[in-house]
Amino acid sequence: MEHQDTPNKLKALSIVLLISAICLIGIIFYAGNWESIAQINWKERIQQISEAVKERIAPGPEMIEAGYEAVDMSHSMPVFMTTLEEGSMIDVPLISQEECGYQTGCELVSGAMVLQYYGTEASPQDVYEVIPKSLTNWNADGTGADPRQVFIGDPQGMGGYGCYADPLIDAMNQLLNEEWHAINISGTSLAELEEGYLKKGTPVIIWTTIHMMEPGNGKRWKLQDGTEFQWIAGEHCLVLVGADEDYYYFNDPNYAGEVVGYERKTVEERYRQLGKQAIIISR
Repeated sequence: MEHQDTPNKLKALSIVLLISAICLIGIIFYAGNWESIAQINWKERIQQISEAVKERIAPGPEMIEAGYEAVDMSHSMPVFMTTLEEGSMIDVPLISQEECGYQTGCELVSGAMVLQYYGTEASPQDVYEVIPKSLTNWNADGTGADPRQVFIGDPQGMGGYGCYADPLIDAMNQLLNEEWHAINISGTSLAELEEGYLKKGTPVIIWTTIHMMEPGNGKRWKLQDGTEFQWIAGEHCLVLVGADEDYYYFNDPNYAGEVVGYERKTVEERYRQLGKQAIIISR
């Protein structure tokens, strides 16, 4: 019996010695650096760390308008996300919402990126200039604007909304020459977009959500035909430029200077939740 207890005693002794060694190292470190440690304002340091974390996960203006809290966004961020250096996918010019000052104009920025890919000099501001628009989501008569017909809100402000495919198609066709046309291919699966367009060098504008987070219920209002419209909180528009076994890759207006990859299954779900809206440019 005593022989069987020997390994257990040796194990316990080893643990005690390890803990003692760690404590001794801590004492030696403190003894050598006690003056620096004593000068640290730990309350201030903890506050700085807390603020840095909040800034890291703070929601963008589109999520603030939608009523998202920072903690909601952090739990909604996709686990599988990566970035890719320019040139590995379809080489669509990269433009960010930040650099053009359009806080809530992802559709305008996405449209401009694809227009520039096809040789126009159109900017996001040019797209906004010609797109059918309503500065407010409610008209004077109490009825609301329809994002399937117009771009809603001021893209430079935090209270902007955006639009769906048709208004953007309208604007892009006004800026394209007669050789090219923006075409609505909504309803096409992502697998079909990959095979039929990406592999042939054709970028695709699609609608998903910001950071591929779970969509929420935004504000509701009545349209002129009496039907009620439900805005999808977190709605986002971006340019699909490539794919591999694990990710779909995008020129995302929320990111400057890099192609962003989101996990395939997440993209497929968000694309479906936003109605499988998609636009290409073709002859």
